[in-house]
Amino acid sequence: MENNDTIKITYAKNLNKINFSSILSVPIDANVNIKTVLDVCSYIYDEKVECGSGKAIVSGKIGVKVLYIDMDNITNTITDTQNFSESFVDSSISSDSFINCANTNILSSVLSSDSTLKINCDISCEPVLYLNLALPNNLNSIENMIVKKSEIETCSIANTVNTNFEYTVNLDSKDKIAKILSYNAHFAPVSVTSYDEYAVVEGKLYSRLMFEYNKDGETEIKELCEISVVKNEVQIPGLNRENSLDLAFKLDCSKEIISTEIEDDHSVISVQHTINVCGVSMKNISIDVVDDLYSTDNEIQLNMTNREYNKTLTCDRVEDTVSGEIALQAEESAIDLVLANLNIKPEITNTYIKDECLYVEGLISSNVIYIDENKETKCRATEIPFVINTKIKLERLDCYRSCISVTDCRVKAKRGTILELEYAVSVMIYTYQKESREIIDNISIGKAIDFSQYDYQIYLGKPNESMWELCKRIKCSPEDVARYNKNLPLVMEGGEKVIIKR
Repeated sequence: MENNDTIKITYAKNLNKINFSSILSVPIDANVNIKTVLDVCSYIYDEKVECGSGKAIVSGKIGVKVLYIDMDNITNTITDTQNFSESFVDSSISSDSFINCANTNILSSVLSSDSTLKINCDISCEPVLYLNLALPNNLNSIENMIVKKSEIETCSIANTVNTNFEYTVNLDSKDKIAKILSYNAHFAPVSVTSYDEYAVVEGKLYSRLMFEYNKDGETEIKELCEISVVKNEVQIPGLNRENSLDLAFKLDCSKEIISTEIEDDHSVISVQHTINVCGVSMKNISIDVVDDLYSTDNEIQLNMTNREYNKTLTCDRVEDTVSGEIALQAEESAIDLVLANLNIKPEITNTYIKDECLYVEGLISSNVIYIDENKETKCRATEIPFVINTKIKLERLDCYRSCISVTDCRVKAKRGTILELEYAVSVMIYTYQKESREIIDNISIGKAIDFSQYDYQIYLGKPNESMWELCKRIKCSPEDVARYNKNLPLVMEGGEKVIIKR
């Protein structure tokens, strides 16, 4: 971060959150006849940001996978990709700025069908701007003139670092996979530990896999929900174990590699993931600043802003079961066979404290695919509300955040007219402590001093030397000493730098 010529400083600024929409028009082949859409999975990848004078353009690709049943009751998928581009304006953006848009994500996807599949994606982007500054470090040549130090938080940008990991799932021998239909996953980091040149990231991967398998000569749809513990090493050049990390993590869905094979009559699924790590590493250093006693023109002004942030303290996992029943309408045909429960979306709608414990309210929605008594394939939308007592005691409502995932699902027909649903859920409660940190808001540098115009002498105070004894020793009046030296004690402790202009 520092050399003989300049001191380089990088500081962060949160830009305004931007939301925009993008419509994907997925063409449908003339030979494709969609009967029922089962699931829509959309994701963003290959983001990049171009910075200019007061303006930035974020662009990338939106990928989509549509799972459907055709008129012949065969399950298939349609995949497509579309580019997107959106601009935002901020006066502090310059051509040498770096903007982290790793928190870009799709909030929701709405599907409508016509001659094409139209998917309206609502996209959220929370950009963070990193500005690079270079301060003149002419102070090395006038070391004796330095009388005070300033603590400055410096940053080195990690840019985007990719890390790969793989996990495998062994299925029962009866589950002979015929085709992978869709795969969705979410990575939740739990802790990051920094070392020299690398960091160790620990987190949990929540995944849901849908596939077709052969059972007794027939093809059925099955889904598999997994929670995997991930611990991986990320290479970050220039990182120091003393630095604090401010990193963003994103699972790159465009680079998932799924493979299946048979080992000892068992189907084995291997999934390889790529995680994009983007952010900065921060460290406090001390730089020497010329005191304004000698020249206000040369003073380096550091305007600081106090920024609050949440420091993660704990991460608790709560497991529970959510169940409910959905009754068919009187005019609907009875259920003959339940095929699958797809597009499961758990959502937390409210949290509150009761009896000193945290309660979580939410809703689980899904689409149940079944065959009715007329041998027709039907899709039924379901919603199950729930309340979970996490038994976690919290002092304040604003010191945590929560997320939920479904780890297992069971659905069966009761009397042919009622769907019984049971979900095994996992709730993650992240507890934070409110802290604050000073960051550089603005830096201004005055004119450099031409020290060839001055003739200075430097003296060091002696232990227990009085001001009168000092003036007598250096043969200078107390008025001249006070003119060039502020806040000198009446009795020296020893080592004080006393500067006199002759």
